[in-house]
Amino acid sequence: RFRNAADRRRIHHGRRNPASIQAVAVDHAALPDTMSIGRISDLIEDDGPGRIVREKQHPAVPMTVDEALSNMELVGHDFYMFMDKDSGLPAVVYRRHAYDYGLIRLAG
Repeated sequence: RFRNAADRRRIHHGRRNPASIQAVAVDHAALPDTMSIGRISDLIEDDGPGRIVREKQHPAVPMTVDEALSNMELVGHDFYMFMDKDSGLPAVVYRRHAYDYGLIRLAG
């Protein structure tokens, strides 16, 4: 067990980290006839810094900051996006360190 754990650490950390799929160049001439380049490019991720893997839509009910804070605590998340009742613009409340909260409002 100790040897397997050490091998796992050695392979995945430091200079011996294996090359990622993006770093490995695909030799198009070596592709079999059954695989098209389009299918290979679907397997390789985009070069961007991140990608959206999930999208949700929720109804935007106007509420006050206090209502948004209580809803954030109910769902158990570290942030909560809502429509501000006073301005009618989107806003976000978020949990900071030491049980403080922050508020981000969009200027309109």
